[in-house]
Formats: sequence, structure tokens, C-alpha cells
Amino acid sequence: MKLLVIGYGSIGRKHAANARATGHEVALLRHSKENPNQDGLREYYSLEEAVANGKTDGAIICSPTSRHLPDVELLVERRIPFLLEKPPAAEMESTLQMEKLLLQSGFGEYAIGFNLRYYPALLFIKDFLPQLGKVYSARIAAGYYLPNWRRDVDYRETSSAKKELGGGVHIELVHEIDYLVWFFGCPEKVSGYINHVSDLEISTADICAALLRYRDDSVVELHLDYLSHRYLRGCQIVAENGTLEWEMNGGSVYHTERAGRASEEVFSPTPGYDFNETYVEELKDFIGIIQGRTESRMEMSDCVKTMRVLEAIRLSSEKEEWVSLGDI
Repeated sequence: MKLLVIGYGSIGRKHAANARATGHEVALLRHSKENPNQDGLREYYSLEEAVANGKTDGAIICSPTSRHLPDVELLVERRIPFLLEKPPAAEMESTLQMEKLLLQSGFGEYAIGFNLRYYPALLFIKDFLPQLGKVYSARIAAGYYLPNWRRDVDYRETSSAKKELGGGVHIELVHEIDYLVWFFGCPEKVSGYINHVSDLEISTADICAALLRYRDDSVVELHLDYLSHRYLRGCQIVAENGTLEWEMNGGSVYHTERAGRASEEVFSPTPGYDFNETYVEELKDFIGIIQGRTESRMEMSDCVKTMRVLEAIRLSSEKEEWVSLGDI
């Protein structure tokens, strides 16, 4: 397969490396001629130029979030299958425009890069949820000190740090919003808080906290930050038939029964498991979509649900009041 990677930041380099390692030919589409790649990959600066130099079987969109919609528009016009890195857009309006474009064009050869949907522990939790009975509450958290995310680059120059590029902790860590919707569906109401509270030299939010209320009165507490000095990622689900807990550090899932017995390890990761496998499996699915062997695990309509929750959190923070999902 001949794959075009659009954008060559950290995630673009990851996808390009995985594509090459699995036997695919890779070229790059760059939005700027600054900082040419040092990996020997052919670079193009317009889709027309890339297509004119040979067939492109598929594209992987890794450009800044603010560029996603115009990149998708170009690819759909050319009928080129694409894998779109999360989130689909930085705001609700562009996400809805993207959904409308795909529906009107009848174009369905695409995949969405929410790679946590490929993570074994979360796949296990998704399958285990029915055994828990009624869910009462959940806590979902993710955070890490932004300057330590990518040690080889200046954090101030990353898209995570720049509002104009679609950055912000609530957007960057939208994976957590996506998997809570995947697990529990959309809430009825949201109360949220998004702000820049630290001395980090960024123009984006570095903290996001939200309470999501469901029709059955269950609640999900969400915490996202660029500030935690210890890597933080995991969830706790309190339900009728016990409590389920998972942390990325360690990777196991534990279940404590209602009777209050000692926690039981109900899932443990494969020894030596590499998180990069989530991206490899994502790429395999995308290749299957191009070849007509598989269907996307996630439709744009699923992205719209995730982005509605994100928008509700943003609006709630702005208005300092509860926001109903029905109003978005």
C-alpha cells in the first residue's frame, strides 16, 4: 500500500514508522517546508502534487486539529480513504460539517484514530460492564506534566500548547471523553470547568474537570490535566455488583465484589505489552477498510457524540451553569 501521512509531528512520525514497519510505502504531505524530515521520506506540499506522482491508496491525517476539516475535504473530493487522528475537529461546528460532508458524498472509507478503543484493558472493561449491573458512579482521570510529554521537543512549540492549532487539555485528552461515552453513552447534563491555572507558557487550557449526570441519576466524574507530575490515567466504576478499577500504570483491572471481599485481578496485560500495538491494530483495521475486508469501528456519528459532550463541558465552563446535551 502507498500511504500518505499528512503532518509530521509526534503522532505523524509514529504512524509513518508503523506503516513502514508493516511493509507499506510512505510519503509525507506537509503544510510547511520548514523542518524537512530526517527519515528519508519523500515530501509533498500539495495533495495534487502527491497524487500526480503516483497512486495514493490511503492517507493518515496527523495535521494540527485546526487543519482536519480542510484535509478531509480534499481527500473526500479525491475519494482517497483516510485515517483521521482524534479529535475530528477542535470544535462542534467543524465536526458537524465533516459529518455532513461524509453523508452527502456517500463516502465511507475512513477510520477514526481513537486508539484507546484498541487497548486490551478497556476492551475487557467494555465487555465486563454488563456483569456489574446498574452503574452508580465512575471516575475517569488522565494527566501528566506537559513539558515531560515529549522530551525531545519544546512543549511551548507543540500543538498541545497553542490554541490556534486546536490545543488544550480537554481536546488533547479527548480519548477519556470518548471512552466514557463508549462505556456509558451520552449524559443528560454536564457541569464543567476548563481553565489555564498554572505557570505553563501556553495559550491553552491545562485543566478540565466535569461532572456528567445521566437520566438514571448515575454520575461520571472527569478529570484531565497537563499538570500531574506522576503519570495519571485510569478509571473506577462503582456499580450494583461491585467496583471495577484500572490504572494505566500496571495495566491490570481489579474487581471488588459487593460483599466487600478482597479485590480480584480480572484482567492482566500480556507481559511486555507495548502501547504502540494500539496504533498498529488501528492501522491494520484501516488497511482492511481500504481493501474492503473490514468496516470502521467508529463512525463519524460516534465522533459527534463525543464532541457534543466536549462542547457541553466547554459551554458549561463558559456559562458557569449546567448544560443539557439536548441543547447542543
